[in-house]
This record gives sequence, C-alpha cells and structure tokens, in this order.
Amino acid sequence: MGHSDVAYFGIRHHGPGSADSLVQALQDLQPVAVLIEGPIDASALLPLLARPEMQPPVALLCYPEEDPASTSFWPFAEFSPEYQAVLWAVDNKAALRFIDLPSSARFSEAAVDGAEKVDADEAKEASERDDVAPHRRDPIGTLARAAGYEDGESWWSDIIEQNPEPGPIFAAISDAMMTLRDGEGSIAQFEAQREAHMRLEIAAARKEFDGPIAVVCGAWHVPALQATHPQKNDQALLKGIARRKSTMTWAPWTGPRLALGYGYGAGVVAPGWCKHLWRTRGRRDAATLWLAMIAAVLRVKGHLVSTASLI
Repeated sequence: MGHSDVAYFGIRHHGPGSADSLVQALQDLQPVAVLIEGPIDASALLPLLARPEMQPPVALLCYPEEDPASTSFWPFAEFSPEYQAVLWAVDNKAALRFIDLPSSARFSEAAVDGAEKVDADEAKEASERDDVAPHRRDPIGTLARAAGYEDGESWWSDIIEQNPEPGPIFAAISDAMMTLRDGEGSIAQFEAQREAHMRLEIAAARKEFDGPIAVVCGAWHVPALQATHPQKNDQALLKGIARRKSTMTWAPWTGPRLALGYGYGAGVVAPGWCKHLWRTRGRRDAATLWLAMIAAVLRVKGHLVSTASLI
C-alpha cells in the first residue's frame, strides 16, 4: 500500500501555454501516475493517443449502446494540456487514467434534462443560466476585470498562454480559483458528483502508488479537489447515479470545431492561433511568423501582399 503526495495542475482546456507549462511541470515532478479529468470508463483508450498514427485533433466519442444519438465528445488537440499529459505519461511509463464520472453518468444527466444530445463540457450550459453567479459563469472573466482587462480571453492569454516567462503559474491559478470559490454555497448536483468522484479516485490512487501523483484538471476544480471531504460523504453523493452500458472510441476531429464560436463551451477563440503558439513555443518571433504565414496564404490565392504591408 502506498501513500503518495499529489500535485494539482489547473489548466485551461486547449490552452497552448498551459500545455507547455504542464509538460515542464511533469518533467520536474516525475510523477508515477497521471490522473486526468475525463470519463473513467474510457481510461483504457488513453494510451492510444500516443500512437504515431493518431494525429490530433481527435475526439473521444462515447454513446449509450441503446441510444447512439445521445453522443458525448471530448476533443483533444496537439496543444491541449490533457493530450500532452498523456504523451508524457506514456513516454515516461507512468500510470495513466481518467478520474471523472463514467460517461454513462453524463448520458443520465442528459436524460434528466430532456436533452437529446449532450456536449462533453458543461461550461456553455452554465454560462447561459441566469441563476449562476457571475464568477461561476465566467471565473476567468472575473479575474480579468479585477486586473483591469475587459475580457477573460485577453487576460488569460497575456498571463498564461502567451507569457514567455509565466513563472509558477499553477500555484497562482490554484490561489486565484480558491479565492473565487471561497465561501460558495451549494453547487449544481452533477458538478458536485463529478468533484466527489474525482476526490475518491485521487484518494484511491494515493493508496495505490508510491511516489508523486499529478492531477490534471480544469482550473475551476482544483480547490474542490484539494479540499478535505469525508469519503463517506462523497460516496453518499454518488449513490443512485444511473449507469448505462457505453460504447466509446476515438474519432477524427477538426480545428474549427475547437472554436468557442462553433458552440463548443470549452473551446478557444482562435484554434489556428493556438496551434501556431504551440508549434512556435519558446520563440520570440511567433507573431512575425504568423504574419508571414498569412501573407504566404494570401499570395497563393492571388492577392498582392508586399513585405512592407506586413511591417
């Protein structure tokens, strides 16, 4: 029986700066196990992401066998922190698993809501509810406004995704989210169940492994996963969750479908720019290369684009 220390890495889904910082943090920590926010019943499929023929973007596709139309997707891009965590774990022979509720629980949640199709991230749903506090609808936006920014996207990009020297970002993110969640009242039942399930899986992993454990999850969840909750209370929260037999596989995905404007709640504003940031990480001329690439594309399409117009 082991007893391991746990490091929590709160990330932004599909954030290239988060992914870069996460890879470095994993390299420094050298965890024996990597636990990722995602449906636990799909854990066996995670190592397939590291196969050379698996070219992102791809999406984990899950659906109940008796109702294939009720499908959930979990997209992964090359600049997604979770994807890079999988690659690191496979390359370094660390144990690898998802720790969130099984996919069948999400199907049941959709059935309760009367939905025919459920997205793999509930952020969009939460952002559209009038009864959700502003800091819960848009926690990053709340931090951004406190820092003098007009929107969360610009603030997060400047501080995390495009900062050449971000420093110890995961400790800072944890502190910020803890402040936002401090004193919060009751949360949605499904979200509470998700966090309870992840806490129980983390506790089980601590007993199973000897050595450091890395937990990779959305930044908002970090304070709840770090908090001390009696296991019997978490177990009680999970009683009665309906389970349905699921089928799951990896499916091809596209860059545009990672966009927030496409209706994907956990999406980013500009997937192409995020991909570029990932591929030019560590370089100071990323913006210059981006403009040169745009000029090349326009010239191929017959437009006259001079070098002077790029300066």
